Amino acid sequence: MQDSSVMPSRLMILVALIQGLALLALHQAIEQKIWPHGEFPWLFSFYSIAIVAPLMLLLALSEQSRRLTQWILPYALLAAVLGFYVGNQVVPLTHIDMFPVIFPFVATMAVATFKALIYTQQLHRKEPLHYPALFQLSWRNFLVIGLSLLFTLAVWGVLMLWAALFKVIKITLFYDVFTESWFYYPVLAMAHGFGVIIFRQQYKVIDTITRIQQALMKYLLILLVAVSIIFLVTLPFTGLQALWDTGNGSVLILCMQGLMLFFVNAVYQDDSSERPYRLFIHRFISLGVLLLPIYSVISLYGLTLRIEQYGWTVERAWGIYIWSVFFLFSVGYVRGIVTKRDHWLESLSWVNVRMGVLVMATLLLMNTPILDFRKISVASQLARVEAGQIKLDELDINYFRYHLAKPGYDALTEIKVANAISNPNIVKKIDSLYRSRAGTEDSLTPAQYLETVKVREALTLPEGLVKEAHHFYVKNHWEYENIISQHVIAIDLNNDAKLDYVFLTKYRKRIGARVFYLNGDTWKSHRLVFGNPSDDDDLSLFESLTTRNAEVTKPEWQGLKIGEHVLEVDLSAQ
Repeated sequence: MQDSSVMPSRLMILVALIQGLALLALHQAIEQKIWPHGEFPWLFSFYSIAIVAPLMLLLALSEQSRRLTQWILPYALLAAVLGFYVGNQVVPLTHIDMFPVIFPFVATMAVATFKALIYTQQLHRKEPLHYPALFQLSWRNFLVIGLSLLFTLAVWGVLMLWAALFKVIKITLFYDVFTESWFYYPVLAMAHGFGVIIFRQQYKVIDTITRIQQALMKYLLILLVAVSIIFLVTLPFTGLQALWDTGNGSVLILCMQGLMLFFVNAVYQDDSSERPYRLFIHRFISLGVLLLPIYSVISLYGLTLRIEQYGWTVERAWGIYIWSVFFLFSVGYVRGIVTKRDHWLESLSWVNVRMGVLVMATLLLMNTPILDFRKISVASQLARVEAGQIKLDELDINYFRYHLAKPGYDALTEIKVANAISNPNIVKKIDSLYRSRAGTEDSLTPAQYLETVKVREALTLPEGLVKEAHHFYVKNHWEYENIISQHVIAIDLNNDAKLDYVFLTKYRKRIGARVFYLNGDTWKSHRLVFGNPSDDDDLSLFESLTTRNAEVTKPEWQGLKIGEHVLEVDLSAQ
């Protein structure tokens, strides 16, 4: 690491100022609706350069800055290219949610850039890549960034306090100036630059903080290994079913494995010839590391089981990716223990350096067509329809609409074209997804809604009933968007000699029922619940509609009314 005395402070302030002006220019373009306003590929691209390049320069600049730019500028241009591709995934914006695109892009680029920075800093020093130096650089950069952001927030807080104090005494000049974009973009960017300069001069303090956290993790790692071993010993007696019943068993297993890997790397990051533990405890830790592949086997079983049942989704793709990274780390460490026994730390640096490059490369590829999880998910779900594993009506078009961005939009557009005549119901549901929520009720008329409902026994539904059902199901977009099919049964449920109408609804993951009845001249409705709560996911109810008749059952116990109070027997309680 370059000594703080050779940091070009003036150049760093200039870089920070240029970053602030670049962000201001992009903000003004959006506000004034001039190019690249509305051109999301270009906006993503320009924002990527404006954030990535200055930040890397601020954290790595030294007197030999020319050599440094040989690595930083090409990486910034790569980030711009990736931003251009990702920006295309939100086009057209009126039909695509931006958050599922922005969040993974920012997260993957943040981690990849962080890794690219520490490798660049190490290469800049003309030293071979080895883990202890990379570990030190990573903690220095992490703490410098975090503390600089806190300093920036403190500056902004002081400015707002200044403005508020004068605003109280009817002087609004400072508030008006401080809240203008032309003021706060360059000022806050320069404040961040000052913060980086200040904390880069405090590396001795930062290294002390790093040693403190290493000492704490040294003892926590022993506890974590003990928990890991006890859990694995207990598992054969309890079985895996209890783990899967939680619904997030694979996530828990991956979290455990991830914590183990993180703590091992945090503790064993110094000279491989030195051990932070006595030999007995060192071998105890080694046993915990040897058992890590078992966690990989367990989590892989859970993940692949879900994928076989329901196909690929973005979340499951991320699960497999994280599993792959943890598995490769674990296998690399186990190989070192098997070949070098107590001296397996010699292989730790070799594994970590190469895995760091692999993780950085794959995170960058996620923002390209090569490893776009959204496209993988679309292809998998459509393949399930083509293979007959699910019907087209059972396809989760809501997930396509709100989670898969442009690939989901393109797929739903193709489905509409291909099924315009053969399956108008799915076309109407897709159309309703892309209309504004405020206008959902008007987007599907009562007559059009009635066409999607299957009426039992050739009934003619009253006009008022159709309007009320249309109002309830279609206006509540979260209800209609998840409906696969609806059936109507006419039966007198309240013993008033009038027909009541039960709407049985098959949703994507459950079934529901609602009774509509005439109260005077007004149609009202109540939800029907199952006597056995577990029946709400028993889709065999819809198979029974074609083979059995519906009938009214009388309760075993009548209600007891005392004044305005009604007591009913709860058969589920003892």
